[in-house]
Amino acid sequence: MMSRTRLLFWLLGICIKWSNDLSRHVYLKKRRYDRRIQLPRLSYPDALPIMEKREEIVAAVGKHPVVVITGDTGSGKTTQIPKMCLEAGRGLNGLIGCTQPRRIAASTVAHRIAEELGEEIGRSVGYKIRFEDRTPKSAFFKIMTDGILLMEAQSDPLLRAYDTIIVDEAHERSLNIDF
Repeated sequence: MMSRTRLLFWLLGICIKWSNDLSRHVYLKKRRYDRRIQLPRLSYPDALPIMEKREEIVAAVGKHPVVVITGDTGSGKTTQIPKMCLEAGRGLNGLIGCTQPRRIAASTVAHRIAEELGEEIGRSVGYKIRFEDRTPKSAFFKIMTDGILLMEAQSDPLLRAYDTIIVDEAHERSLNIDF
């Protein structure tokens, strides 16, 4: 038989756990709402070939956990797919991460996406390369080298900061991508 004191502590433990779970649920709902009202206005250049498949891509990203997209060089995959992921409802529970094989590509892509959104780097779009992190807490997009993502996976194997991860230039095999 349980003493009154043990029963009280046992009940308190359940109440505290329930309270913590409820607090986390409320926090996540509020964070999702806050991110939703801060969504950047998406705009797409019409001249890119990928725009012909925009609706299909948005539907596939919204419906499936893994989507493989291939296209010719210069078709707009690198700069438009992160925005299509946001349009599909991704990025509200975490960042939309996009890897690039080289540092210069990561910063250039981030600047290009920010320019297309009519923003500066550091609002909705950030990037992280070795020795430089320009990703604010308010960011929806984080462009980074594949080595940075691998480093983050070592400290957080579930990559909880991310809602979506895009591995760009996956055909350029490296130890980082193969890992």
